[in-house]
Amino acid sequence: MTTKLNSEARRRIILDGYGNNEPLKDIAAKIGCSLASLKVTASKLGCTRTPKEAAEFRRGFHVPEHKRQDYYQLMVAGQYKARECALILGLITEQSSVNK
Repeated sequence: MTTKLNSEARRRIILDGYGNNEPLKDIAAKIGCSLASLKVTASKLGCTRTPKEAAEFRRGFHVPEHKRQDYYQLMVAGQYKARECALILGLITEQSSVNK
């Protein structure tokens, strides 16, 4: 973007982006700032993701509480990748893994 956004438009884009679970890089590109600047502004607005929400967003799937310990055991001791652990535990299917 070549034009400078006013602070209200910037806030609205950030809040909408976080609300729609858009990648942070996309939000930063829309407002024309760095990721660090975006994270600081989002923190001031109180709309940041919790570490758990951020991890689920990066993985692309949800790990239920009753399978969380097994998931982390596979990740740490088994040295599997997140997607492989999800396949083993039945959190995603092979077909949904291919679509990503």
